[in-house]
Amino acid sequence: MIEGRDTMKCRHALIWSGLAVVVSGCIASSVGIEQMNPSEVVGTSVESPFKAFLTDGRITVFPDGARVTTDSVIGAGTLYSLGLESFDPVEALSLDDVLGLESFQADVNIPLSVVSSVVGTAVVAVGALAALAVLTAVVFIGLLSCFLSGGDLCPADMFYGPMESYSESRVVLDAEAFLYTIVPLAEERDVNRIGVDMGADGVIQLELRNDAFRTQYINHVELLEVRHGSDRAAYPNEEGRILLVGETTAAVSAIDRYGLDRLGELSARDGTAFFSSDARIRAVTAEDFRDHVDLAFPRPDSQSAALVLRLRNSLLNTLLFQDLMLASQGAQALDWLGAELADTKQVTELDGWFQATLGLEISVRGPGGWERVARVADSGPLAWEEVAIQLPVPEGEELRVRLSFLADEWRIDYAGLAEEVEFAEPTVAALARVAPLSGAHDPELAAELARPDEDYVVMIPSGAISLESEPLGAYSGDERTFFLSSQGYYTEWIRPDWIRSTDRPEPFRPSGETVVRLMERWVEEKDEVEKSVIDTRVSGR
Repeated sequence: MIEGRDTMKCRHALIWSGLAVVVSGCIASSVGIEQMNPSEVVGTSVESPFKAFLTDGRITVFPDGARVTTDSVIGAGTLYSLGLESFDPVEALSLDDVLGLESFQADVNIPLSVVSSVVGTAVVAVGALAALAVLTAVVFIGLLSCFLSGGDLCPADMFYGPMESYSESRVVLDAEAFLYTIVPLAEERDVNRIGVDMGADGVIQLELRNDAFRTQYINHVELLEVRHGSDRAAYPNEEGRILLVGETTAAVSAIDRYGLDRLGELSARDGTAFFSSDARIRAVTAEDFRDHVDLAFPRPDSQSAALVLRLRNSLLNTLLFQDLMLASQGAQALDWLGAELADTKQVTELDGWFQATLGLEISVRGPGGWERVARVADSGPLAWEEVAIQLPVPEGEELRVRLSFLADEWRIDYAGLAEEVEFAEPTVAALARVAPLSGAHDPELAAELARPDEDYVVMIPSGAISLESEPLGAYSGDERTFFLSSQGYYTEWIRPDWIRSTDRPEPFRPSGETVVRLMERWVEEKDEVEKSVIDTRVSGR
């Protein structure tokens, strides 16, 4: 949530479409291109097309794949200069000169827009092959310092930087968008409640950022508004629809799986959040890996009720995705992301495992026992998210609700019960200005974001888009709540260290055994990983 302020100048809300990494200065390097004979090299044969991002900002496209070893990338590629002034054929790259490798799917419509905060213009219209290069041809040089200065605080080691409050420009992290949508087939709409203030001129200002080693493909962005009385609050539900609810009251009891009282952690929006105990994490088995907390509320007077939650993910999901799913495969992860996850059956099977393993399940105690009523999808580990889940109201003196989840996957700050629940239809707040950060309004960029279709805006690491609404005008009512609707996906960069590593975990399989291996690593590393979020700072501004 964004705090109040005295200044009349409108503050921005920061919407992160990627997770932060550390930058610490500007270090440039010169990359040399090696000539090697592929037939003489033993390595991983990658059949999917991919891009190699070099430490000097250039990019090489390998449209037919290549052979990847622990020290080289060997294959027929095209090397594009910074800004696409020139391009040349290349046969091999040293892995020491590679920042990351990104798979792409040849049958996906190639986006013709790229956003980079380091150049003056954001939209570049180019041919299909050149578009593959321009997606990340300009890499923010500060990101390179992570790798060129030793990498002690780089995302390959730490995964995340912190949420950042930019006091000089009054920008705060307010939401995370399509955070776990890793392939085009998984693309879906995401609705986040944002606590942004209007300026004196009635204008809402937002920034959409990518501060990670991944490429964001943004299909659609829309600012939504709901107007309501002061006795109501507006939240998205698990499906992205907006619920208006009445007064919210805290639970009268909150008991975890081990019978411990956890009410103090869930009764106020104060950042003191519920999390699973180490005992529960260590006790996880392939058949029993869930935790839960049972809430009790006085039975509401009305037949309509909603559970209001303030929560975010832990860093457990990132350990699962980056270490067990990607790093364990090394260079073969490029084919997994590019070819296997382009197959509908593969994506459906993986999604089924995610649905059964991850997320937050909400159940209500009825005459026949616990009945599941909803599932909240993962939301990201940096920004607190607020949602409302409509509940049935069985007979009885109390309304009992169970929150069930993969052990230690969630941080739950508040759980309350609201009455007088109804759906609200938001209105679209038109965007008057869509531009790269500090740039001029770009009609083409605005048009690309205005509708969900086959065209995408591509945001590279350190890229940022500035959004400003039309003046929204006076409102005679009491309250107005804003939401950001977004749609898109991202592709993770495969780190050179993942390729070089000879100490890889067992290849990823969607199974209970994988969850056990995840927990074994998490219980040993979580304190160090989460401490890094506090100690690490990032600013792409």
